[in-house]
Amino acid sequence: MQSPAPAPAAQQSDTTGMGPPNPDLSALPPRIRRELRASHVGETVAVALYDGVAGATSDPEVLRFAASHRRVERRHLRLFEAVLPPERRSALLAFWRWSGRVMGGLPAWLGPPYFYAVVAGVEAWVDGHYARQIDLARRLAPDPGLLTLLEACRLDERLHARDAARLDPAPPWTARALAGVAVFLSGVGVRVARWV
Repeated sequence: MQSPAPAPAAQQSDTTGMGPPNPDLSALPPRIRRELRASHVGETVAVALYDGVAGATSDPEVLRFAASHRRVERRHLRLFEAVLPPERRSALLAFWRWSGRVMGGLPAWLGPPYFYAVVAGVEAWVDGHYARQIDLARRLAPDPGLLTLLEACRLDERLHARDAARLDPAPPWTARALAGVAVFLSGVGVRVARWV
């Protein structure tokens, strides 16, 4: 019996070695500040998603994948923490961490096809979300450091989506349905995070 191919390590991150931008938050339009809060929440959820995998599966490939991608998401979170002081962050961070753990733990518990489908779906959605933020920032607050941060994070998320999709290119419909729910909830979460 042939053993499964190893999970690919996350490719070199665009945020490796990147220092945080230093925008003047008070000079940024409120809409951009809300987007930064939503991005901070998104990266908080992403770290928690990969944290949730550890207690939900013993599959070595899934655990390797989660650990590798968690390192990149943790780097993103540190960059947003450096930009956004605690008083500007969401008041619901404990809830966001819990929801991330569920979003990672449940599909990992159900099995690799579910986990990879959720990661591929959510990360592809996040790629598009960052693209919309970049377009907005270019129009309203074209701070070069901020744009570089958003673009680098977007490219990392795109790699994560491709890594997951490559590991299970044809998940069952139930896994695709769970991924659809996770994507829908991600959109709801962003709308809430902009304001709370």
